[in-house]
Amino acid sequence: MIGQLKDKIAGLLIKNKLKDFEITETNFRDFFRKSFNFFVAMPENDADFGQAFFILDYLDDNRKSVTVFTHDFKVNLLPTKFRQKAIGYSVDDISKLKLPSKRISDKLEPMRFQAVIDLNRQENLFCSYIVNRIKAPYKMGFAKGDPDKFYNIQVINNSTDAENSYKNLLNCLKMF
Repeated sequence: MIGQLKDKIAGLLIKNKLKDFEITETNFRDFFRKSFNFFVAMPENDADFGQAFFILDYLDDNRKSVTVFTHDFKVNLLPTKFRQKAIGYSVDDISKLKLPSKRISDKLEPMRFQAVIDLNRQENLFCSYIVNRIKAPYKMGFAKGDPDKFYNIQVINNSTDAENSYKNLLNCLKMF
């Protein structure tokens, strides 16, 4: 009950804070080919975390600069080549309403990327909000909750299997 109330309050706060931040219509033709600097929010779910590595590898194989955003204790679980550019957040960076603290928001505010990918398959207000606040013309994520607020490229996920879900996202990237 209290968790649902917190989620509703967080949803209202997000709606109010994102009024000035609208996702504009964008031409997606060749977005992947033209984007070199990616911000990737790794999945919170432990089972999904390892399955998402091949998305990072695909970006690296295509000579994309990748900044990974994940829990601070999961940074060491990342493949070695991604650890140096990882941004870890701690429990202290998540408010009681599951939104980013001022400290992590201020840290990410000046950063600029050409594309953002949220790899969370389940709704995660913390990461969705972070992804939306990052300055980038292309924001990609799985359709969940109210995805129109957060992503201009949405991947429909009908699979309960993490590997299939990330393969679908990878196929979507390959289209561009």
